[in-house]
Amino acid sequence: MNTTLRVKTILFATDFLESSRLALDFAVRFAKHYQAKLLIVHVFHMSQAATEAEALDGPSISRLSCEARLEAFAVGVRRLGIEVECLLIEGWMPGALLDKAQDIRPDLLVLGTHGVYRGLGHMLIGSNAEEMLLSARCPTLTVGRHVPAGIGPDSSPDYILYVTDFTPESAAAAPYAVALSHDFHAGLQVCHFLPLESDAKPEFQHGLAEQYCDAVRHRLPGAESSWCIPGAQPEHGATADEILKRTRTDTAGLIVLGVHAESQFARHLHATFAYQLIATAACPVLTIRG
Repeated sequence: MNTTLRVKTILFATDFLESSRLALDFAVRFAKHYQAKLLIVHVFHMSQAATEAEALDGPSISRLSCEARLEAFAVGVRRLGIEVECLLIEGWMPGALLDKAQDIRPDLLVLGTHGVYRGLGHMLIGSNAEEMLLSARCPTLTVGRHVPAGIGPDSSPDYILYVTDFTPESAAAAPYAVALSHDFHAGLQVCHFLPLESDAKPEFQHGLAEQYCDAVRHRLPGAESSWCIPGAQPEHGATADEILKRTRTDTAGLIVLGVHAESQFARHLHATFAYQLIATAACPVLTIRG
C-alpha cells in the first residue's frame, strides 16, 4: 500500500473553550507536518434580536465578536507559515458542521471534547463530539480533556497505538495507523479488543478474527502476519476495561481505531467504546468510520 497519507485540507472546529484550544495545537501539528491548509470553523446560532439587528444595521455584535476570535486564532497559526482560512457558520451543532464537512470534504477533521457528562439532560441532548466521530465521512481527530497541553508544532508521537475490535469496520483504520507510523517515524503497536460475547464462545472469537483478517488483507496487502492470522488474534486480546486502564496513562502519542454506527440508545448513554476511550485517554484519538 501507499504508506503516506494525503492530507491537503484540515478542518478544525472550535467552540472557543479550552478543550478546543488544546485541539488546535494538534491541528497545527498535522497541518505543518503535511503542509496542509487549515480551515478554522465556528458554528453559532443567531438570536432573533441579532437577526433583526443585522437586517437593519449590518453585522451584529455577536457575529463580529466570533469573527474577531477566529482571526485571533488564525494570526498565531499564520506565523508558523501555515495557510489558514476562517469560516463562521450559522446553524446548530453538530448538523451545521457535518454539512460543511460534507461540502468541503477535508482530509482530516479536528475537534476537542470536554469528556463524559452525566445526567438526564445530557442523555437527551447527546454529545456533539460523539455524533461527529460516528457520522463524519473523513478521519476525525478528537482531543479529550485528559490530553496534556504543551504540544509543539514540530513534535512527533512516540508511537501509534492501533486498537481493533475484530470487526471489518475496525480494519478500515489499519492503513491509517501504518501510514501515520511511517509519516511521523513513530513506532506502531496493535491492541486487540475482545467483545464480551467472545469470553464464553471461542468459535465466536475465531469467526470474528477471520472476518477481520480478510478485511485487513484487502485494505492492507502485505500486512504483518501478527495482524492477520485468525488463530493468533483472540489469545492476544484485551477487555475494554484493560484497554481503558492502559490508555489513561499510556505514553502513545496517538490512538487509531475504526468506528461504526451504534444504536441511538447506545449513543445517548455514551455506551460506545470509542467515546469512552476518547473521554478518558491521555492522548488524541483518530477515528476512521468503517
